[in-house]
Amino acid sequence: MSDKQTSLSNNPGCPWLDRSRSRLDHRWLGRSRLDHRWLDHRWLDLTCAVLAFVLLLSNAVVVKAEPLLISDPYSKQREQFLDLEKSLRTLPKKRLNKLDREIEELAEYPLYPYLLRLKIERNLSIQNRQDIEQFLERYQGQPVTYGLRYRWLNYLAKRGHESTFLNNYRDGMGAKLTCQALHFRMKHSDEIRRVLADVDALWLHGQSQPDECDPVFEMWQESGFLTSDKVLKRIEIAAKEGNRRIIPYLRKKLPEELQYIANAWLAVTRSYSAVNRSQLFPLKHKEMESNVLTWAIEKLAWKDPGKAVNAYHTYVPRNIFSTPQLHIIKRAIALSFTLDRRPEAEAWLIKADVPGANEDVKLWHVSYLLRTRQWQRALSVIENASEDLQQQENYRYWRARAHELLGHTEQAKELYQQLAGERHYYGFMASARIGRTPNLAHSPVPKNQDAIQAIATMPTTQRAIEFYRLNRPTEARREWRYLLASLPDSQVTYAGILAYDLKLYDQAIISFAKSGYWDDVSRRFPLAFESQFTEKSNAYDVSKAFAMAIARRESSFMVDAVSPAGATGLMQIMPRTAQYLAKQRVSRETLFKVNDNLEYGIQYLRYLMDKLNNNTVLVSASYNAGWRKVLEWLPENQALPIDIWIENIPYKETRQYVKAVLAYQYIYEQQLGESKSIFPHLTQGVIPSSSALTTHPQTGSLQLAPQ
Repeated sequence: MSDKQTSLSNNPGCPWLDRSRSRLDHRWLGRSRLDHRWLDHRWLDLTCAVLAFVLLLSNAVVVKAEPLLISDPYSKQREQFLDLEKSLRTLPKKRLNKLDREIEELAEYPLYPYLLRLKIERNLSIQNRQDIEQFLERYQGQPVTYGLRYRWLNYLAKRGHESTFLNNYRDGMGAKLTCQALHFRMKHSDEIRRVLADVDALWLHGQSQPDECDPVFEMWQESGFLTSDKVLKRIEIAAKEGNRRIIPYLRKKLPEELQYIANAWLAVTRSYSAVNRSQLFPLKHKEMESNVLTWAIEKLAWKDPGKAVNAYHTYVPRNIFSTPQLHIIKRAIALSFTLDRRPEAEAWLIKADVPGANEDVKLWHVSYLLRTRQWQRALSVIENASEDLQQQENYRYWRARAHELLGHTEQAKELYQQLAGERHYYGFMASARIGRTPNLAHSPVPKNQDAIQAIATMPTTQRAIEFYRLNRPTEARREWRYLLASLPDSQVTYAGILAYDLKLYDQAIISFAKSGYWDDVSRRFPLAFESQFTEKSNAYDVSKAFAMAIARRESSFMVDAVSPAGATGLMQIMPRTAQYLAKQRVSRETLFKVNDNLEYGIQYLRYLMDKLNNNTVLVSASYNAGWRKVLEWLPENQALPIDIWIENIPYKETRQYVKAVLAYQYIYEQQLGESKSIFPHLTQGVIPSSSALTTHPQTGSLQLAPQ
């Protein structure tokens, strides 16, 4: 996948901060979203046990809990649990039964089921079948059983307990166990063809399947279920997944007259430019060949749109593409030219922006026209869009903006006024353009103490709380996710209130996102770790509201967050970034500590501020995509208004990220009682052109010159 193609969906990362991260609240502000901190003292009316949980967890999101000043109702049981847990893991199997009495003494302790599981895992055998099956049934679907059924089934399959395996198998256990289940069903069923009908889903997979699937596929093929269409479909899936090694094997299963299709797939996976080798595409089976060509031309367009245009002109006159396929090809060529700022962009955007095209084609068409200052044409494209698109906040804003730039003051003002009442980036921008204070529309959820108490005393909630108390956030979040999945939709918001009052801010944010209650601004945007943010922001002269907005977007204040790429903690700092700043090795454990993570995260913001002339927009983009990449995105010839530049950020993730951070910053400015607002500046400021770049005299690196 090319850099340009990736940029439209997922951010490919940057030298220091890889941004292939899981975002906990992608909807950011939603249709009408926000938060403000408050605590209803009626919470004190909850039961003593629930009150104790709240106080125990007052600092539960930090990696090491601080000393508590109140009695702990589970302190004794917790120590017993830890001792028993250690014994269950280390004692010889023959001595485990001697622990039964001690285990039962903890039957009322929230994590009691985890002790039962540990004992079962140590004694996984057919002789203990009844205990294992009763445990799986009793806690069916709950986190305490995760992975146990899989281990049990592997044990049964390995030892040939086929009927017990089938009694315990459940759908969705992975290819290996699914194939074993199908194999056993065939051996015990009188209706083998009905069983074999379930094999298609296993076959249509881009990767090689486990060896356990071989006898199933063999019987399936011998029974006539394997067709040329299914072989070709698997070749296509494998090619698109980049697994070309399996294609020669699959080609042998095709009749000779169709093997050239497999060869074509193999050729284009090696080089997308193979689409221009006409001998590969004799057009004997146009529908099959058009699938290959469509995929390969689209991929080629992101790397070399000129060569993709050659292929387009070669095959379009031969009428082999369907209308949806033409949409795919024209979109890729148009957007690739646009991202490269090539002169062909406008003509191809016109070709691509037709009914039935992907919505992002029109978005980029409008963005291109704004960047090239074609206000009337931008307005025409917006007004010719579907009614649904015209009602989206971005199109409504740009319609108003186009009228403003054309001098249609009254029309622009009316549209801005309509948008200004809404809580999102475009609403805040519209408010600033007409000098109105943005509307946060904060509406806290009315507390239902009975509902909150009921959730707080649920076994799943208590297990989550205990795991937080034990500084095991992974297990705690697993229980909390199960809690949210098991609650009726009407109760999920109350789980969010509970999490907020427990200071489990990341779980509060997740809970409110799941419930769809967007208007409780203070709880969705909590003032988490405010004193630490104050200290570090003051030390590095960085806006506290800006720093909190970054942390909210990066991790939702999850202290132990780790991305697949290794970005760590509140500010999602890469260890090598921290090491660069500290001039010494910094461990991941260090970055789990709130104070240290904020030290490096906010210091890095200062570094970017210095490099980018304190331009908050460019800094937020750089925090997500890397400053080197952002410098490549600067306008070439003359400065651009900030909002137009943001709309033309090539990376979709970064584009949304910047809008979210700016909106979050305004929210935190209000939360913190700051009188200033970032949005009036955004409406007046510009992004300088690349001519403003200078070379730092000491480091030799590029940076923006002071304006």
